[in-house]
Amino acid sequence: MARRKIREYSAKRLLSKYLELPIRSLQVTSDIDFKKLAKENPWLHDEKLVVKPDMLFGKRGKHNLVLLNANLQGAEEFIKEKLGTEVEISGIKGPITHFILEPFVPHNDEYYLSILSTREGSFISFSTAGGMEIEENWGKMKTITVPIDESLPEKKS
Repeated sequence: MARRKIREYSAKRLLSKYLELPIRSLQVTSDIDFKKLAKENPWLHDEKLVVKPDMLFGKRGKHNLVLLNANLQGAEEFIKEKLGTEVEISGIKGPITHFILEPFVPHNDEYYLSILSTREGSFISFSTAGGMEIEENWGKMKTITVPIDESLPEKKS
């Protein structure tokens, strides 16, 4: 079975479009013009921001690759500092080329959501123990299988 990950930015665009969720998220690469980006997205001036690599790897927080509660200038500086930096995570090395930029939402709890689509159907996994410690909490993950051409199962009592 072939598996192909998608970037967090792409996943959020899908959720925004097909579930009509009000998600504001921007992808930033080396060719970004921050002045143009800010002009096209005025909310960047008004809100605190989160910046993190969007590179299909986990443990971003544990590697100091996440900036929280930043203003636009701080976000731009963080991205310029980290862009192109080579990192090694789980034995894989490579440069950081993509970032995701979005509003900072203060919160106490983090959740985990994953959708894996295969020929047999979709495996939807969710955990209330998300965030930086997700790898230590895989046992708390709940997964349901939705076969091809079937609806989600009804909520169990």
